[in-house]
Amino acid sequence: MPGYLRFNWVYLFWILLAILAIQSVHAAEPVFPSKAPWLNVTRPLTSHDLRGHVVLLDFFTPGCINCIHVLPETEKLEHEFGKRLLIIGVNSPKFTASQQTDNLKGFIERYDIHHPVITDKHMVLWNDYHVYAWPTQVLLGPDGKVVGLYVGEDKYAAIRQDVIQTLASARKAGTLRHNLLPLNPISMPRHGLLQPGKLAVNSRYVAVSDSGHNRVLLLDHRGRVIRVIGNGKRGRRNGTPTQAEFDGPQGLAFRGNILYVADTGNALIRAIQLPEGKVSTVAGNGERGFASMGEYPARQVGLNSPWGLKVVGDNLYIAMAGIHQIWRLELDNMQIGPYAGSGNEGITDGSLDEASFAQSSALAYHNNKLYVADPEASAIRQIDLISGEVTTLIGKGLFVFGMKNGADSHALLQHDQGVTWYRHRLYIADTFNNAIRVLNLESQRVSTLATGLSQPGGLAVLNPQTLLVADTNANRIAEVNLASGKVKTWTIKGLGV
Repeated sequence: MPGYLRFNWVYLFWILLAILAIQSVHAAEPVFPSKAPWLNVTRPLTSHDLRGHVVLLDFFTPGCINCIHVLPETEKLEHEFGKRLLIIGVNSPKFTASQQTDNLKGFIERYDIHHPVITDKHMVLWNDYHVYAWPTQVLLGPDGKVVGLYVGEDKYAAIRQDVIQTLASARKAGTLRHNLLPLNPISMPRHGLLQPGKLAVNSRYVAVSDSGHNRVLLLDHRGRVIRVIGNGKRGRRNGTPTQAEFDGPQGLAFRGNILYVADTGNALIRAIQLPEGKVSTVAGNGERGFASMGEYPARQVGLNSPWGLKVVGDNLYIAMAGIHQIWRLELDNMQIGPYAGSGNEGITDGSLDEASFAQSSALAYHNNKLYVADPEASAIRQIDLISGEVTTLIGKGLFVFGMKNGADSHALLQHDQGVTWYRHRLYIADTFNNAIRVLNLESQRVSTLATGLSQPGGLAVLNPQTLLVADTNANRIAEVNLASGKVKTWTIKGLGV
């Protein structure tokens, strides 16, 4: 009961803030910053373009898991209303890297975004509409005035109803226009890789999550394709490699002749039987869940953006990005539940129940220590599997980030999404710094191994000389020499389409 009451007070607080925000907005129509870059259009849009249109402004920042959760909702609205509703993504960047157009192109590719997107580097629109949280959506009528403001996830039903009512009122008043807008969505690569997310290596195979193409690649150690698993369609179908479907798969982990897959968009854990490649579902009920404690039969509970995986003995640990926790799937009895993290977003150390994480996205393991890449805090965390204590190795807070080497207590990362252990070192995909960083666990110092990458997301050691990197925005797998830091493309042979 106390937890329920706390939830309602928090919920009421956000409702009141939203009401106040709506009342405080005086702008009759959006005034777009004159030099702000746009994507998915042939020219920048203007307030004049929007007159006569019902418009939904979607305020987001790339990398924010809650913003990612909203994207399927906006896609449903696009499909239902078509040209009757103009959706405009407003990139309001938290991180400095998110201000750069090239980085935003990768985000658009990854999530197949077709509507116009503006980067509001100086948060002009954010301030004009009194936005205070990611994600926020603002619905405008044909006169440019605010109809509704929606904070957080799961606002689809409310937005849909308001769009229907706004369109009906506008038709009655004769204020709708259907002028042609300069839309020009980015064309998505059809060949090779598209936004590869994660990697896994065992003694025989290299596995790659080809996230943008909704499939998993099984390769040998020389990069030759053995099997493509998934037909490329977004879905959750099980079966043979050509029947199976995924939705933006990320984390991968081998255990014997099984490859586990974090099927992120579907909120499922899938299993691929090797070598034939047959796919089954082992955890998740297909709904996004918010369980913060307890243990459940693996197929009977909702997961929340599972992103990173690591097998330790008979357990599969899961970085559950959407609920800021580490979960554990007991593979011997197929029971699953939260293992570490309160569910609150943060960077608090302490016991498993007290600690907080921030969009955990990758896991590594060595000698009873589970290491966690915590991108929203630009942090590396450590879980002692014996004592149950969580500590922070790198990271200072949700809004403290940068590019700084030296003692781990002073080092800075920027939205790191990958981590792997090798020979007393943690190799870190410092995603928004486009770099591979190294934490020497013996000297407790951080250095930079390689730069010049393009938002790397996943790592795996191939051999004593070579680190493989899912170089996500470059749509490639890179190999980094562990001694020199030299980077080159790791060629995949026989992939075709």
